[in-house]
Amino acid sequence: MLQIGRVLCLEREYALVHMEKKSGCGGERCPLSSSLIDDSQSDFYTIRAWNEIGASPGDLVLVAVKDQTVLTIAFLLYIVPILSALLAYLLFRFLTASESLAIFGLFGSLGMSFLFLRRLNRKFTIEYRIVERVSSKECSTCPLLLQPRR
Repeated sequence: MLQIGRVLCLEREYALVHMEKKSGCGGERCPLSSSLIDDSQSDFYTIRAWNEIGASPGDLVLVAVKDQTVLTIAFLLYIVPILSALLAYLLFRFLTASESLAIFGLFGSLGMSFLFLRRLNRKFTIEYRIVERVSSKECSTCPLLLQPRR
């Protein structure tokens, strides 16, 4: 996955890059943003990316994330809670005749899967890389051009 961002500052071989939240990002927090650097009040977030091309502050750049990483995050966020809820419901229905216990198990498994994902989020790191500079002509509708440079 490639996304356009603006380099804010450099940290040795890394750079802090200001990026726009895309439609896959939730209202509160984007799953692809860093746990430490997120501005939930805006449509943008900041990530720490390996600066393999030597971009300078203020440059518009393409930031790459492995497609497998994005698909793994989507699977964990959307599919795992649904599967765990379905399995818990079916298990409780098989073990007991009570519909209310099965529904209780369903909601319990949803809660447990969200706790699991929250714990996993603290350990999960996303490897961003700056792979190319982008000219402002190539990005004429880019919302980053409307943002003042910091």
